[in-house]
Amino acid sequence: MSTLRIATTQFELRAEASLDTFAQHINDIVAAAAADGARLVLLPELVTTGLLASHRNPAELDAAHIGSVYRTLFPLIADHYVDLMGSIARRHNIIIGGASNIRRLPDDSLRNTAYLFHPNGNVDAQDKLHLTPPERAMGITAGDTVTTAQIEGFTVALQICADIEFPEVSRHLALQGTNLILAPSLTWNSRGANRVRYGAHARAMENQLYVAVSPLVGSNGIPQGSALHCTGYAMVTTPLDRTFGINDGVLAAHEDNRQEGYIIADVDPALVEASRSNPEPPGLKYVRPDLYEALRAGESLRA
Repeated sequence: MSTLRIATTQFELRAEASLDTFAQHINDIVAAAAADGARLVLLPELVTTGLLASHRNPAELDAAHIGSVYRTLFPLIADHYVDLMGSIARRHNIIIGGASNIRRLPDDSLRNTAYLFHPNGNVDAQDKLHLTPPERAMGITAGDTVTTAQIEGFTVALQICADIEFPEVSRHLALQGTNLILAPSLTWNSRGANRVRYGAHARAMENQLYVAVSPLVGSNGIPQGSALHCTGYAMVTTPLDRTFGINDGVLAAHEDNRQEGYIIADVDPALVEASRSNPEPPGLKYVRPDLYEALRAGESLRA
């Protein structure tokens, strides 16, 4: 079984005046990752945020109106966005992961949706499951299903930003065979970035799998008067055991400099299989679902 080379980005938040400008920005970083041999490139949550600068009425780009702009602008471009990202994936023969955008479903609900754009034209979608207070205030609806995809020996899932901070879904995915989680993120302070970082480490450790994190970084001056300053750094985490042999669980990490860039990591499904088969810490092999169910029911195993 061969390794999979992935690139995980920290993508700069710029003032993207048009969809064409944004497309060139995406194309440039994807092309660079492909030239480095990556078969999958991970982009952050709400990667389209820079397109706020393309809004027709700059006066509405203040804190009082920005929620309304999010609700209208991004769903309007959603279909074209999917076509655009699919065309870039095909052009560079690479899978583009993460890269969430706000879309409107036929039931009129708004979703923060991440994707896997495959070079053969297939598209997998995953709605964010755990919403932040600002997302709730914007009227976004949480997803209620999980999606996985088979990619070169890996069962891959998407957990968007806050999703990686909750253990339940990742454990479900791991028990269903997931061995690589992609975690696109958007955080605007160090607390948020650290929640994602520590969550990624915890999910990798307790589920014996890889977690890749891709943040949006920097600022484009929007909203006016209270601009969003995005932070975090790209990283790939691993289990903490002798099989992987990485004492801090960091396979690769970008410098924490809030500048655009990406890291390359070669991930190996055989290592996950070996770790799970012969764990150093208790691992998935020794989880105790009977105990957990008894605790939930307020019972004792020895009753």
